[in-house]
Amino acid sequence: MSDRLKQSLLASRSEIEAGLAEAEAELTRLRDRTRELEELIALGTATLLAAEMLSGGAKAAPVAAAPAESFAAVDPTAGIANDKPLAKAQK
Repeated sequence: MSDRLKQSLLASRSEIEAGLAEAEAELTRLRDRTRELEELIALGTATLLAAEMLSGGAKAAPVAAAPAESFAAVDPTAGIANDKPLAKAQK
């Protein structure tokens, strides 16, 4: 092959490799953001459910379900501004 053709092929290869690396990095960022959003959805859902329980069972607006694995690390009482124990709050 001529030197010019080899250089052209090598340049194209390096551009493709750079594009792949950029796409993989973006995919990683998007997966991280997806995980963050799923956790926020789970926290919001759990907060609504806890607020519903504290208010005596009044129905809250339906919420789309988050993936089950998102609920594993969520404290259902997080974010509720109430310093009273649950037993006292229900009275």
